[in-house]
Order: sequence, then C-alpha cells, then structure tokens
Amino acid sequence: MAKTEVKRVIRVPIEKALEYYANHDLYNSIHKKDEFTYTTISRRDNEIVAEVQQDFKGQKMTFTNKTVYNLPRSIETETLSGMAKGSTQKIAFESVAEGTKVTYSIDFKLALAGVAGKAIGMMSNKMMKKMTKETLEEIADLDQKHLEGEQPPPPIPE
Repeated sequence: MAKTEVKRVIRVPIEKALEYYANHDLYNSIHKKDEFTYTTISRRDNEIVAEVQQDFKGQKMTFTNKTVYNLPRSIETETLSGMAKGSTQKIAFESVAEGTKVTYSIDFKLALAGVAGKAIGMMSNKMMKKMTKETLEEIADLDQKHLEGEQPPPPIPE
C-alpha cells in the first residue's frame, strides 16, 4: 500500500554499524517511545518474534512482528498479526568510502476487512506514504546521531 524508502550514509565503519543494528535490545531502547511496549516472545538463531503494544489516541493496538537478521546484508521485519498484518520493513547495509550506506524501506499495509476497509485504505494511501516517510526519516536521524556520537535533542516540553 504505502511503499517508502530512505537512504543515509552514516560516517562509521560497517562493523560498528552492524554491531549497533544487530543488538535488538539496544536498538529498541534507543528507539523507545512511551506509547510502545515490546515483549520478546521467542529468540532463535537469527530470528526474534515480539509482541508490540501501542497506545494510539486512547486505543490499545497489539501486533506481532518477526525480525530476521540476515547480516551483514540486511535486517527484515514482517508484521504477522494486527491491523498492519503483511507489512514489511527492511534495513540494508553497504560499505562505502564515507562509512556505511543504510537503506530503510517499508511496505506498510492496513489489514482492513471488507469493501469499506479497502475504500479507506485507498483514500489514506497518500497520507500513509507521508507518515511512513516521516517515520523512516526520524528513525534514520536517530540512528545516525547515535552512531556518529551526537546526542539527539531533548524532547520539547508540552
């Protein structure tokens, strides 16, 4: 539905980048938001299945993700259940002269049932593309700042 891609060159060797991205617990702690809760269901070899709960405007949404670490090439995540079922995310890595080129991509799908769900999905495609692009930009910014040793700005008080 909403396919989006963001590319960054992070000024660190690929080994340092992979060490960061491969550490599931560290990576999630860097990206932790108050409205999300991650619970690891299983870990096996290069695969982690986690339940994610999100509070969105007073509604609690639950979904399950499977993340597969195909390092040093990529990390791929698929949403197995919930309203984003079938969505996929990929982070790909490439060593370049300046450091590590990281490509973030997402194919976001809304699993809405029936004709009404399909109509809503079609109407919201442009909005979803904008939201997923903004989300990927935020993720890439945070990863780049963390890896390059910059501290992210403090949150703005409400």
